[in-house]
Amino acid sequence: MANNVLFYSRKGGQGKTTHAVGYAHYSKSSLVTNDFGNSTVSIYKDLFSEEGQTITELRPDQQDVDVSEDRGNVFDFGGFMDSRVIAVAKFVDYCVVPIYYQSKADLSPSVQTIVELEKYNKNIVIVINNTDKKDAELLEESLQERFSYPIFTIPKSRFINRLPDEGKSVFQLSEEGGLNKHMLRNLLPRIEEFYSYLSK
Repeated sequence: MANNVLFYSRKGGQGKTTHAVGYAHYSKSSLVTNDFGNSTVSIYKDLFSEEGQTITELRPDQQDVDVSEDRGNVFDFGGFMDSRVIAVAKFVDYCVVPIYYQSKADLSPSVQTIVELEKYNKNIVIVINNTDKKDAELLEESLQERFSYPIFTIPKSRFINRLPDEGKSVFQLSEEGGLNKHMLRNLLPRIEEFYSYLSK
């Protein structure tokens, strides 16, 4: 059975939903998002067409989080850490904090997210997402000085930003062949390494 994984960031635009959806599809898990009213379900519903696999959107007033006992559960949670985030953080096998680094303004909220999460779960994974190589190297060095958690780096790629428009995973885009497969040849192994680690 796939693991239960929380993708969480206090700051938007870090790649949380992209990787939550991607990993849920990769691991044949069900997805729960608190990204209410932001089209996550309508964009990605076709990815979750396998029998028994679901995608669920929590309302702001909905406190109980239903989980599947028959498959893994992936949680796409953002915003301030409320009781639902805390309950899920305590429940899951891994908590993933994505960082899309553009400036120092992206680092502080991410560090705060990690510090908050580790109160409830020490199995934290950091993913430096869609970031230029030089910035990613500097960011990884800075994070390693503060934390001992595993860090994965997903190289900068125009395909990362295209996924919501396509409503597909990078693996599906690659399977289409042609230019997509060629352009994704360096990105896919890094994503698969990251997703495989979460499934251990």
